[in-house]
Amino acid sequence: MLKEGVTGNGTTNVQPGDIKYRDLDGNLEIGDADRTIIGNPLPKHTGGFANNFSYRGIQLHLFFQWSYGNDAMNANRIIFEGNALNRMNLNQYSSYENRWTPDNPSNTLPRIGGQGLRGVYSSRTIEDASFIRLKTFSLGYDIPSQFLKRLHINSAQVSLSAQNLLTWTKYSGMDPEVSVRYSALTQGFDYSAYPRSRSYTVDIRLTF
Repeated sequence: MLKEGVTGNGTTNVQPGDIKYRDLDGNLEIGDADRTIIGNPLPKHTGGFANNFSYRGIQLHLFFQWSYGNDAMNANRIIFEGNALNRMNLNQYSSYENRWTPDNPSNTLPRIGGQGLRGVYSSRTIEDASFIRLKTFSLGYDIPSQFLKRLHINSAQVSLSAQNLLTWTKYSGMDPEVSVRYSALTQGFDYSAYPRSRSYTVDIRLTF
């Protein structure tokens, strides 16, 4: 039983290790009046910049893309840091080792079955989705003509390019640039989303 003056969590059978929701209206009960805005998927600003470098037949092209100030709902953590679906043999993230148990009274993750209200999102899984990404990388080299004359080649260039090569972010999901519900009202929602693929291309150009 809850002690006097302690807020419940909207369920009828509160146990040690259950998730705790903030009581916004102060009535010691969790209900619709305690719902509030818990994140903003709209970035404060986005942008990108590119640079081209050339030196003695070597060409380097870099394009960086960024987004700052937006949040994402990492709904994967609801399933894989507590098994909210209550399925048998459902693999979990390694972080769920630090869930609440009698021997480990953690304040990080609730006990098994302690997720609380079904279908309710909380700020626990809202994350900063700001990022900067090396979107395009390209490195080329013009082979000197003295090496090409014997092969009767006028010019030759070898280049290597890559897309989505590196991403710097604090977001714990696979890709901070995510939206799986394709709606203006549900931007930045991450659940079973595929990350942007990293690709490499080798290009050889010959002129005879």
